[in-house]
Amino acid sequence: MATGPWPYRFRPTPWEDIARFLGELAETHDELGHMAAVADSVVASGAVDSLAGCTSMHDILVVSTPLREPPYDLVVVRAPGSLHPPRAGCVLVEHLTGTGRDDRIESPTADAVPLFWRFMIEKFGVHPATLAQGD
Repeated sequence: MATGPWPYRFRPTPWEDIARFLGELAETHDELGHMAAVADSVVASGAVDSLAGCTSMHDILVVSTPLREPPYDLVVVRAPGSLHPPRAGCVLVEHLTGTGRDDRIESPTADAVPLFWRFMIEKFGVHPATLAQGD
C-alpha cells in the first residue's frame, strides 16, 4: 500500500455537503452509516473551519486548515469498498505523513466517531468545540 503525504492540491468540499452525500448513501447502504456519522460529527462539532474534507469514492479525506501548498499530512477514514478497505464491521482510520510516521487503527464501526476525533486531536490538534467547552 502506498503511503506518504498527499501530493496533490486539496480541493475541499463543504462538510455539510459531505454529510448530506454520505447520509443519502447510508439510507440505502447500512454499511456506510458510520461514515455519515463521522461527517455529521464534524458539522455538529463547530470544527468545520479547522478541518478541510472531501470524499474519494466513499472514503473521507481530511487535512487541517489553513490549506497551504502540497504535500499535506492526510487523515483518511476508509469506507467499505475502499481501495484499502477495513475488515467487515470495522472502520479504518489512517494518518499519512511526510515523515514516515504513518499511523493506522482499525476498530468496530461503533467506534468510528471517537476514533476519528482521536486522530483529529492527536494529529492536527483540532478538538470538537463541544469537547473543548466540556459539553
